[in-house]
Amino acid sequence: MRHSVLLAGLLAATTACGSSDDDEGTASGGAPPSTGGQVSTETGGGPSGGISPTGGAMTGGGMTGGTTGATATGGSGLGGSTPTGGAMTGGAATGGAPTGGATTGGAEVTGGAPVGGATPTGGTGGAEAGTGGLSVETGGAAAGETGTGGQTGGAAGSSGGSVGSCVGDVVPTADPTKAGPFQVAADKNVGPLAGVVPDPIYGDEQQRFNVYRPANLADSGYCHPILIWANGYTDNPEQNPPLCVVDSGANKWCGQYKPMMEHLASHGFVVVASLSTATGDTSVPFPTIVGLDWILEEAEDPSSPYYHRLDTANIGQLGHSYGGMSTCMSASEPRYKALATICGTREPTGVHTPMLFFCGGRDTTVSCDGVRSTFLTVTDQPAFFINELNSDHGSWVYQGPGGVSLSMAAAWFRVHLMGDTENRKYFYGPNCTFCTDSRVQVEQNSLMAQ
Repeated sequence: MRHSVLLAGLLAATTACGSSDDDEGTASGGAPPSTGGQVSTETGGGPSGGISPTGGAMTGGGMTGGTTGATATGGSGLGGSTPTGGAMTGGAATGGAPTGGATTGGAEVTGGAPVGGATPTGGTGGAEAGTGGLSVETGGAAAGETGTGGQTGGAAGSSGGSVGSCVGDVVPTADPTKAGPFQVAADKNVGPLAGVVPDPIYGDEQQRFNVYRPANLADSGYCHPILIWANGYTDNPEQNPPLCVVDSGANKWCGQYKPMMEHLASHGFVVVASLSTATGDTSVPFPTIVGLDWILEEAEDPSSPYYHRLDTANIGQLGHSYGGMSTCMSASEPRYKALATICGTREPTGVHTPMLFFCGGRDTTVSCDGVRSTFLTVTDQPAFFINELNSDHGSWVYQGPGGVSLSMAAAWFRVHLMGDTENRKYFYGPNCTFCTDSRVQVEQNSLMAQ
């Protein structure tokens, strides 16, 4: 399988679909059918960018340097130029049965490769590039049938964040280019039902959530920030057989984000990831917000494993493709403190947090021009645009902790949710780490260039 593993084909000019067995070379995580009624132009390819549901043209022109109030850094003109440096490492998942992992004491323990580890083979169940340590997976009983509505505001706190009851230390600084210090556990199929039905992959079976977290959450001594993850269209945080699988022979690409989930959890975040494969459908409450409501309730429930272990004042969201679009559409959520989008945007409104925009220089589904044009709309909050020159719509996920996307996400949320000032160097100032990284071209708005 080639490196465009998360790419979704566009089947029509104004309606775009995820993967299909009849579409050679496509993969999931891409642009879904337009849901209608969305009046603003969506940028970056399909409803996760580039094609407006109302037939409008994609906004944003060529990426040829900075504009007023923005500083462009890197080599030749941003986007479209010949990529230099940053060859991709790590292969593509090849499907088949997961490898590794014995069942002990009712919890499935999967062997993760150390930092910079083996190319993932046998799908997401095997040794994934650089996930580090062990991953303990627990199948939780489904909790709660309610929660599909949702509160829109948090308790008092800066930027609208909830004030929780966790008492603990701040997670110490760590190198975002390596697996973090925490062993990772996964609580699977937990929480309320959420997301549109029928689901593109699961049909009439509405989905719950996976939670990726430090395995020692109960006694870590830390208050762990929360991250909400939004899948690309027809994709999942990991394989969920029999319907959600990675099988290159059948052109199925569902369940590819596990390297990102585990990397973030290894750095101390509690990642709430919906199993819905249409996270940006506006006909129902976003499953991301349903999941946020639920995890905050769990944080105050004495019977919950998350009770008083979460830093509910520091919450962020990130997503890929269609999930990047839904992240932009949730930008005004008052409980968020930081956002990031990967290969998918829509012009956000009500932005009140720092915002990170990632695109792949070789992405033919979501153009870097569209992602950059959305980045340029964020002027009153810190915003950072990063074009990984040699990446396409999905190869970013298989590069391990030292790859641009995983290290970028860990560093971004460490800075803005953990107060990890040591990692500010990756984004802030004229000589930031990514500013001088030959794998990427970046642009800072005026609030980050100092």
